[in-house]
Amino acid sequence: MFNLKPKKGLEHLKKTGHIVWTTEGIAAFFKRTPGLDKTQVGDYMGDHNEWNKGVLYAFVDSFDFAGLHFDDGIRRFMDGFRLPGEAQKIDRMMEKFAARYCECNPNTFQSADTAYVLAYSLIMLNTDLHSAQIKNKMSAEEFLRNNRGINGADDLSAEFMGNLYTRILNNEIKMKDDGGAEAAAGSGE
Repeated sequence: MFNLKPKKGLEHLKKTGHIVWTTEGIAAFFKRTPGLDKTQVGDYMGDHNEWNKGVLYAFVDSFDFAGLHFDDGIRRFMDGFRLPGEAQKIDRMMEKFAARYCECNPNTFQSADTAYVLAYSLIMLNTDLHSAQIKNKMSAEEFLRNNRGINGADDLSAEFMGNLYTRILNNEIKMKDDGGAEAAAGSGE
């Protein structure tokens, strides 16, 4: 039911006692439940109301990004949902991811704003490098130039940025099959 109508599905799970009705309980449900439509999960967590933001925050706070490469943190974060198409929803999600990544990895960046800008930049780089529709791919030099001055007023090291570029080039950030409504429709269920 969640995959077709998320709010009604969650209400049903609440009524039947199959979900703990807290932001942490719903976040845990999203993380541990296979077969959820990842687009619906992303849209739900990206919604602007306070409850949904609370679910997003609980979801992100449940991750331990300590010691992970920045791109691996994004991969782990985005494994359970698809980014919504609305820019404001993506903005909320990337802002919270950046804050949590910096909390788990203090001293990596001058501020969470750096991680936020870099997260957006990596999503754009990933799309640029791996979309068949984009013919002129971004070079490592362009990626570096686009991210000048994002660490406070300073640049992140060329080595760090070059490594990120290479890691995205060689390992696309992609979603696993979400097993949601589309998969069920395709399997005749």
